[in-house]
Amino acid sequence: MAVILTNGGGSVGIGRSWDLLSRGASALDAIEQGIRLVEDDETNHSVGKSGWPNLLGQVELDAAIMDGATLDAGSVGAVIGQLHPISLARRVMTDLPHVMLVGRGAERFADEIGAEAGDNRTPDITARWRAWVERWAAESVTLAGPSGPLAPLARLTTDPQKAHGTTVFLALDDGGHIGAGVSTSGWALKYPGRLGDSPVIGAGIYADDRYGAAGCIGHGELTIRAGTARAVVLYLKMGMALPDALREAARDLEALTTTFAGSVTIFGLDHSGQTAVLGWGVQPDTGWVWRQGMAEAQPAVVERAERC
Repeated sequence: MAVILTNGGGSVGIGRSWDLLSRGASALDAIEQGIRLVEDDETNHSVGKSGWPNLLGQVELDAAIMDGATLDAGSVGAVIGQLHPISLARRVMTDLPHVMLVGRGAERFADEIGAEAGDNRTPDITARWRAWVERWAAESVTLAGPSGPLAPLARLTTDPQKAHGTTVFLALDDGGHIGAGVSTSGWALKYPGRLGDSPVIGAGIYADDRYGAAGCIGHGELTIRAGTARAVVLYLKMGMALPDALREAARDLEALTTTFAGSVTIFGLDHSGQTAVLGWGVQPDTGWVWRQGMAEAQPAVVERAERC
């Protein structure tokens, strides 16, 4: 039974994904095409076009995709000037003997394959970036140039309103194959070159036809340290039910030491098509699910797990 699960920001793409799945498309095709629409959505400032820039005003994008049938994966990180990093990540998976490309290397590869280039900065998001810079400059905090120190400013951006986002898609197709995909502009006003969990296979996403798939959004520094997406799939392998696997992964996060009041939302899909979403922390995301028998996407039930 085909099913697709995404986060709140994925609502603009889930219809396209379901249209493809319902006509027999693969999970990976449905994921890629749905995420591309989210990357085009200028009202979503955590993904793609009009995503939050880094401290220097550059929009750096990360994305990853994983095939649960083969365990193949591809990802890109800190990419500037590319409109659809999810498609670029898929080409890394299919065209190269590597899993991850970052920065200039990823941009070179994009040029080689003729990927869609473009400036992801919009007047709206540029104005928001300038307003932040002017606010802190007025308080005697000077925005450094490319050669100046940015580290002090990076700590000023640890605002839960800005240090989360991303879109994640998990899908099961009619062939019984599972896929996972994720795309993000990352932590708003981040230090240039920062990578969160999205391009890190096993942290931001993981998929295995035998057990299921998981994807995370939120405070990526935590899910990198805990290997959260892979942990969910391992707990499924151990025989846990999907909701229990998500709860155990959240307990892993509790073991981490952090002073930042961030949040993580974990999305899960098992090999039978069951879905679950668990929000851990101060600002969990929402979700949408579409499966056979539904006339339209329905809100996913999000279980809350408060931080201890």
